[in-house]
Amino acid sequence: MPRKPLLIFLLTLFLTVLQVQWAAPADGYDDATLSVLSPEVLGAYPGVLLLFLQAVFARRAMPLTRQAASSTGLLAVYWLLANYVTFDARVASWSTFSPLEIWAHVLPASILSIAVCGAAYFGATVLILRQGRAKK
Repeated sequence: MPRKPLLIFLLTLFLTVLQVQWAAPADGYDDATLSVLSPEVLGAYPGVLLLFLQAVFARRAMPLTRQAASSTGLLAVYWLLANYVTFDARVASWSTFSPLEIWAHVLPASILSIAVCGAAYFGATVLILRQGRAKK
């Protein structure tokens, strides 16, 4: 695998694991519940999607900052949905939470982690993509 896509995939995987663990710690949950929604598994899905999108963006000669911003926005939406699903499986399944109550718990817990991890992803992606263009 070429270096640039591998770095973007690993960055996506690492930041997804970090973000999901930050927003919804796994303390006190059994392994059976965590195996299906493990952050490592959740990180592989957007990694593959973003690699495909980077290839499409490169073919269209999209500016680097727009590529990074589009990828970061999609990843932030994915992280928010992953936090929702994780909270639903770990906490809400044991009680009677409505979808509105789940969002009321997930949004405040997700804002800081998504903002920090999103900024890190955006900055690192721009650096990786610039490095790839500078070598050509």
